[in-house]
Amino acid sequence: MASIQKDEQWTLAKKKEIREAFKLFDKDNKGQVIQEEAPTIMRYLGVYPSEKDIVKEIIPAMMEEDMQTKTIAYDKFEAKMLEIIAAGTYEPDSEEKLLQAFRFLDPDGKGYIEASVMRDMLITKGVPFREKEIDAFMAVAKDLETGRIYHEDYVALLCSWNTQGR
Repeated sequence: MASIQKDEQWTLAKKKEIREAFKLFDKDNKGQVIQEEAPTIMRYLGVYPSEKDIVKEIIPAMMEEDMQTKTIAYDKFEAKMLEIIAAGTYEPDSEEKLLQAFRFLDPDGKGYIEASVMRDMLITKGVPFREKEIDAFMAVAKDLETGRIYHEDYVALLCSWNTQGR
């Protein structure tokens, strides 16, 4: 019995968290967001699927039967997010894994990457970031004085957000 009550409490807490995150992007209070905003909401909730999974699996599962709308209704978003969060499928990468990725981009071991180099990589390598995604990243990651991204500082910041639930 206690387990069922705990599950209900978890579900209610997650629904509240999902609703609050969704409302940040549902500017018109219509109970829907454009599909391009769903990945940002997911990351805000601590869910980090690959771009491939977002495009091929997650977004199609959230879309209304009429794929022409290009919007995602709250009820579909909530149901899919509860499923993903409960399964723990797309947990954030570990601090060490993130540092390894940055070290790969810093073969000279300087401890930083020039912001202009990172911007170029985000546009030309893999799935290209949108300009507003790059701007948001740079606003947090780039040192204003040097124009560099100090990867240990940035990864520490990311991991602190993940342990705080954001």
